[in-house]
Amino acid sequence: MAYIGLRKPIFASTKDDGTYEEPMALGKAISLEITTNFAEASLNADDGQAEYVKEFTNADVTLGTSTIPIAAMKPIFGHAAEVAGGTVIYNKDDQNRNVAMAVVAPEIIDDVRTFVAVFLPKVKFGDPSDSWETKGDSITFKTPSIAGKASANDAGVWKETATFKTEQEAMTWIYGKFGYSIGTLQVQSAESETEVGKTKLTVTPEKGQSNSYFYKITEDGTLPAYNEVCNASTGWTSWDGTSEITAENGKKIVVAEVTTEGGNAKKAGSATVTAKAE
Repeated sequence: MAYIGLRKPIFASTKDDGTYEEPMALGKAISLEITTNFAEASLNADDGQAEYVKEFTNADVTLGTSTIPIAAMKPIFGHAAEVAGGTVIYNKDDQNRNVAMAVVAPEIIDDVRTFVAVFLPKVKFGDPSDSWETKGDSITFKTPSIAGKASANDAGVWKETATFKTEQEAMTWIYGKFGYSIGTLQVQSAESETEVGKTKLTVTPEKGQSNSYFYKITEDGTLPAYNEVCNASTGWTSWDGTSEITAENGKKIVVAEVTTEGGNAKKAGSATVTAKAE
């Protein structure tokens, strides 16, 4: 294994029925260390080792991240938090909670790059340690890390991995493990009645009031992964849901319904462009 990076730390709190709340990002990945712990026993007989048993007990997990969002304080650590006001209250009786977490690790083998998705279905983290220092002649970044224990779920699984050709495929698999996938939009393209080179789109169902539309013109119509960021910085174009769009006949146009804050894709669909010809 030749890992060359780490990205996309994601977590979700566990519901009482064993399913997960909606996943969210836990900052940006800096480091991850997973150390497996075992219980061991041996039986000696006839002046030699007759039996040996080594069984998984738990794993130590330490995640270094760029930040721990305020929104993560309650589902991970049990602290009362107000995201809008930016306040967190730490109480001695707060109880840390079981969560699931996942990351993506790019890997190169024989000059071929792949993306390894790592999923831990049951982890309990302790509070991060705080460390600050005054600024001197040079700037030193201080970033948080959290440590905890991974244990097996009711099915006996404590870790799953899968390898993919693209990061998007890895993220789709990860969100599937959390029980979430991109919703479906029905997209239809019809030629403009007035302007050459433009197409008129119809999208159903209508977007949620707090969401927005973005589109991308592609060759293959690949849909974004659930929660993938779709905005101007990632090559998508904002759309008001009614304006006609300039596009080339035969291309694929992908429409994503995203959260207005964050630009995270919740639904998507595609259509073959039909634009007005001259």
